Amino acid sequence: MSKKSILGLILFGSLIMAGLFFGVDFIIGQGTKLGADQSQENTAKQEFTDDSTEEGAPNQNIDINKYSDETIDLTEVEPWLSTNPSDFGIGKWPSDTIEYSQSEKTDANENEAVTDNPAETTGALEDAGNLSETENPPETSETVGTVDSLKNSNATTDTTGVLGGTVNDSSALQLIYDCNEVDYKAYIPKMNYDSELQAALDISNPNIDLDAEAAILFDSNTMEVLYYKNAVEAVFPASTAKILTSLVALDWCKEEEEVTIGDEITMIPSDASKAYLKQGQVLTIRNLLEGMLVPSGNDAAYATAVYVGRKSLQNPAASSVEAVIEFARLMNLKAKELGAKNSCFKTPDGYDAIGQYTTAYDLGKIGLAAIEKETILTISKKSRARNVFVSGEDVTWENTNSLISRNSGRYYSYCIGLKTGTSTMAGRCLVAAACKDGKEVVCVIMNSTSTGRWEDATTLLKYGLQ
Repeated sequence: MSKKSILGLILFGSLIMAGLFFGVDFIIGQGTKLGADQSQENTAKQEFTDDSTEEGAPNQNIDINKYSDETIDLTEVEPWLSTNPSDFGIGKWPSDTIEYSQSEKTDANENEAVTDNPAETTGALEDAGNLSETENPPETSETVGTVDSLKNSNATTDTTGVLGGTVNDSSALQLIYDCNEVDYKAYIPKMNYDSELQAALDISNPNIDLDAEAAILFDSNTMEVLYYKNAVEAVFPASTAKILTSLVALDWCKEEEEVTIGDEITMIPSDASKAYLKQGQVLTIRNLLEGMLVPSGNDAAYATAVYVGRKSLQNPAASSVEAVIEFARLMNLKAKELGAKNSCFKTPDGYDAIGQYTTAYDLGKIGLAAIEKETILTISKKSRARNVFVSGEDVTWENTNSLISRNSGRYYSYCIGLKTGTSTMAGRCLVAAACKDGKEVVCVIMNSTSTGRWEDATTLLKYGLQ
């Protein structure tokens, strides 16, 4: 065989080998892409179906929604409600503080103003200068859609003992882990039943049978009470407090502001409901709002509280505990502004804490304010929320509110939000809103049963919309 023939065979063989190599590589690549696409499609098809669990974990794998905001005029405050943020431009870091990113320096409230303090409170909102707690009782039942890859990232150690135990500063953050070992009622003052409350509840109250220990129904257009049950009895907010946390956050921040997750997420107990955030992740305020309102992430609530609390303190170097205490002060100020008469909030997530309480009436007032916020309404009506963090993580959270999930046996087509809550002391709770033919109502269900809260809420919403 000639040299030319041999070289030709070698060349031909090389071409065949190269073709086979690239062909196999292409086939493998396409298979991988197909597998990834199928995995994401399967995730997108999953719906939250477990009605027995609440406020919890996310199904991770999926994207981003975008952002909006406002201001607040803080006047006529109690002596303890110092540091009016309008004194230095709400949402702004003072010019002489540590250098922060441009988004953190942005004025968060250049759009609109909120009126202040519609109702006088006589002793119901306790001095927040004495705030020394963290969250609320076991919300284990509120964790849903747990994702193994995120599950163990931020778990705290054992929560043995009644107060403190696993938080950064147990002397400052007094959580109630065992309500049988704490005389928590000793920290709740006599409810203020003033003339304004008496007038609001002076209605022909319909006879409606509910499982809930306390409840109320408001017409959001007229602000009138349509029904109530023990509306001025002290109850515990659990994660319904995150509605108020969201309102405060929107007063102070623009949705696109970026927040780096820090050690504040280690302050929540191991049994708390979580969005499964990790230290070092970077989220927008909008991401944090979705993490609070959809999977009921206590970690998202604390990250929000610390970011806003440091703004209010004009001190980005303030400790997480200091910032949370300051944020609780802002929560009480906001609650009073909205007409709350018998509430004291101590934690941004509502986890049971000594001295923390509210009423169905007060939560109804807070809920009425929340449905006026397009951002809160848009988020809370989602059955699932996909978010892509600034730091690149892609997650999808399932909503703990079964009334807005089409695949839930509790689905109510006219429901438009708002927030669930569950704890040892609070029981099963729900602040829900519904809209039909231009009529809009908000109901509050406190200390009901696992199935009762959905039935109670649906009963009240239907009554209000008829």
